Amino acid sequence: MIFTHTYKQPFKPDSLTFELVKESGRIYTKAMLLNKKEHKTFKEIEKEMQEYCQRNSKYLQSQSAQASYQAFIINLKSYFKSLKEFNKNPKKFSGKPKPPYRNKFFYKITFKKSAIRYKNGYLLLSVKKPYEPIRIKWASTLPIPTWVIISYDRFDGWNINFVMEKECKQLNLDKSNVMSIDLGAKREATTFNNVDCETKTYNGKIVMSLVRLRNVVDGRCRSEKSKCKKRSRRYQSIARANRRIVKRIKNKQKDILHKYSRIIVSDAVAKNIGTIIIGNNSSTHDETNLDKQNQKVQQNPEQVLSKYVQYKFERVGGTTLVVPEKYTSRTCPKCGNVKNASPKGRIYSCNHGECDFAFDRDGVGAINIMKKNVSFGREYWLDVVGGLTPPIGVKYTPRLSLVKNKIIDSDHVEESIETYSR
Repeated sequence: MIFTHTYKQPFKPDSLTFELVKESGRIYTKAMLLNKKEHKTFKEIEKEMQEYCQRNSKYLQSQSAQASYQAFIINLKSYFKSLKEFNKNPKKFSGKPKPPYRNKFFYKITFKKSAIRYKNGYLLLSVKKPYEPIRIKWASTLPIPTWVIISYDRFDGWNINFVMEKECKQLNLDKSNVMSIDLGAKREATTFNNVDCETKTYNGKIVMSLVRLRNVVDGRCRSEKSKCKKRSRRYQSIARANRRIVKRIKNKQKDILHKYSRIIVSDAVAKNIGTIIIGNNSSTHDETNLDKQNQKVQQNPEQVLSKYVQYKFERVGGTTLVVPEKYTSRTCPKCGNVKNASPKGRIYSCNHGECDFAFDRDGVGAINIMKKNVSFGREYWLDVVGGLTPPIGVKYTPRLSLVKNKIIDSDHVEESIETYSR
């Protein structure tokens, strides 16, 4: 099966690139003003923008100019979709959605397939004549991208994105073998499967520490900028340093989540598991009422991990389901008793009647997600009476190599994933 992959690389712009992104911004802004002032329909905007680009486009090739105003139409449609969802359930939003309203000085340049060609070791991105195409060094063994996008971000700087099609081998996985995932903060994820009834917990403390570090960095930078005149050299220097540090923190966080998702998918494939059920706890971000824990829960990136697992597993032929997880951490898997409040600490223990079940709190959540959504057609499927084996912990651990005189060499930093039994 064919899937699209996006590869991002830093890009060094020249004077032509600046003119291209400015013209793309003017086209986007013009489409926005047509909707804002004249309240045109999608078809009317597209028709008028075609005529506008034919008359006023000096640098962008016709397909690239078309992509700029089509991007506004896509954003406007997304606004109407969000507004419809807001009217149904306003609690999911922090405020009423707003239509696209900001003028764009810089906007991304999109090169469609017709504007991309390969010649003599270079990828040529066409612009309007008489200007020479943008040249990107390209290996002959690599496929030709279907899309190329050049963009600027205040955190990442200038980047070029190559969207390429790649064939992924589909595996013949057993759909009746299921893995359930309970997402959280201290444990980024906890998995349970019906093949060997093994529970694994994925430590989230280092992700939480990166979130706290970013908050500290942002706070200190805001404090220092408040002492400076706005837009002064000192002010801009602090802002650049803030963007640079935050970018590194975000990259580290993304790296950890990618490693965890890869381990989860690899574990499922190794056990011939064809279905992954993920508990949907996104509602915790809508109305968080945990006092001092609010910020930690709101900023936790467990939904990003969920998306990584979904797309990676589906590309190898698996099926993913996102289901509600209400009361899964309060319910006893053995007797079915539901506690009035979430258990304190990391161990769930049931004292209802003669039940003496005790197990890891997040493991109980994963087990109940499995029980609520999977039927095996037999009276028992989980030996909770005899006791479950303790969960296996998975932890991201940076390792620093020491050189002579006990000095840490930052050029030889190794990182790994460690597993340990609880």
